[in-house]
Amino acid sequence: MQKHTVGFGSAKMPNFTGWWQPVTLIITVWIICCVNVSGISGSTNGFGCDNGYQGNNSELILKNALLCGTGYDIRKRPVKNQQDRVAMYIGAEVLSVELVQNSNLKLEITVELSMQWYDAYLHWNKKEHANINTLSISEQDIWLPKLAAKSLFRSRVQGASHCFQVKCHLSFNGEVMYSMLCTYGVDCFDNSRHWAFETKSCPLRIFTPDYDINQLSLFHFQRRLSYAVSGVLPYKITSFQMAIVNNTVHPEFRMDIIVERLIGPHLVIFLLFILILFAINLTITWLRIDSSIRAVITFASLALHSAYTCILYWYASTRMEPALKLAHMLLGSLFWTVALVGLLAYSERMSKRDCNGVPHFLRNIYRTLARNATFKPFLQLGYINLEAPLIKPTTESTEARMSNHVTEDQSMPPLPPPSTRDTAIEQADSDEEVDPSDVKWSVFFQPFDRIVFCGIATTYVFMLMVLFLA
Repeated sequence: MQKHTVGFGSAKMPNFTGWWQPVTLIITVWIICCVNVSGISGSTNGFGCDNGYQGNNSELILKNALLCGTGYDIRKRPVKNQQDRVAMYIGAEVLSVELVQNSNLKLEITVELSMQWYDAYLHWNKKEHANINTLSISEQDIWLPKLAAKSLFRSRVQGASHCFQVKCHLSFNGEVMYSMLCTYGVDCFDNSRHWAFETKSCPLRIFTPDYDINQLSLFHFQRRLSYAVSGVLPYKITSFQMAIVNNTVHPEFRMDIIVERLIGPHLVIFLLFILILFAINLTITWLRIDSSIRAVITFASLALHSAYTCILYWYASTRMEPALKLAHMLLGSLFWTVALVGLLAYSERMSKRDCNGVPHFLRNIYRTLARNATFKPFLQLGYINLEAPLIKPTTESTEARMSNHVTEDQSMPPLPPPSTRDTAIEQADSDEEVDPSDVKWSVFFQPFDRIVFCGIATTYVFMLMVLFLA
């Protein structure tokens, strides 16, 4: 009975020591597997020194020799003496420029940044490592400067999260060549330089927030860095200047990018209309001063210039600033039109006096011009006479016409001999005194019209040169 009782008690209270051993073993195996998995997943981010000298790969052996067991710290600047500066060469190449949606003053610029510096701890003897000159290395295995970008002072700071496609190469002498593509949002401001284009100046500052000028100095590559022209639509890069600023707390690499884009063919239509008005003003001086068609065209030109100048100034101030130069050109032409209107009014008043009231200084100028052999051929070019009477055939006999002519001559008072333009020219050619009072008003004013034409043409050529060559 005692044994039975003991046996029964042992059945009620079993020994769990044997059960905990397999459970503990399973938990241990699971922890080891988790650690291994995390180690494997982490090995893709950097070079794993626990791999040892596995395989026959010479580059793996070299990486182990440089990064494992040497005390290399990616958080410390790669200089032997901490008082020394890291000299870094930096350059950039613009790859694309895009306008940010719903923003007229912000562009998205993709640049390829190239950097070069010397790492005092990462160099090797080529003869001891299979004559390897360059080694591709992960960016997470070596020291890298932390770069940040900023456009204007009011802009936000953009970090390395905007960069991708990193390439890093290490040379046997410790030279690190590092490049990456970065896309930054750049705040721009308008800078109208050419009338047919919208020009934007976009400054970009790249700096190192972790180091000052006593720890890191920036220099730009001496070689010329080209920038892409095609593929940057809708904008075209017209200027790309780089500068290094080491006189601030944080050294900066500045890029001043100027882009422009054609802002509409309607400006060409504006220019064509202005050229038509120019041609009208130039044509006015070739019409007779006493003709009605000259008066009509002159006042029509004044009305068109006045209305279109107001419209163009409004358009330039509200919608398109580059049109301001066209408005200035039209204003200059308006001044000449006002001068032509004043000239016409003065001519109408003086023509009623039959040249007897011509001021003395105008008579002297006329005599001087009529005697000048150099300018006389140009000053004596004839007017465009659009009001010349047409010679129509008639059925009247010769006697009737002669009798009518005689009758009219008898009924009219005697007139002085007519002074034609040819008579004035002959007198000028013979170096005789030319009296302006004996010349018709239109012929007397002809040299002054030619002078006005030359003044208008010179002014218009100058304005067009300023427009297209500025």
